[in-house]
Amino acid sequence: METIKKIISKDGKHRLDIKVSPGGLYRYVTVDDRYRDDPDFQAPPEWTIHAFSGLYESVEAVEADAIAELPWLRE
Repeated sequence: METIKKIISKDGKHRLDIKVSPGGLYRYVTVDDRYRDDPDFQAPPEWTIHAFSGLYESVEAVEADAIAELPWLRE
């Protein structure tokens, strides 16, 4: 799947990747920066996969579901 859009939360701890398959189906993947709260960790974000959505027929549908499911997208 190819990533076509990335959205990072205001606090920089979460990221949403919207992906499209070769067959034209869409999904989102959420990733978190697991080390952002550690004051001794000075490296760039290390993104860890948190969750996958189901498959959708349009990018509008996947975005609507992501907004409904992820509180940080509504901030």
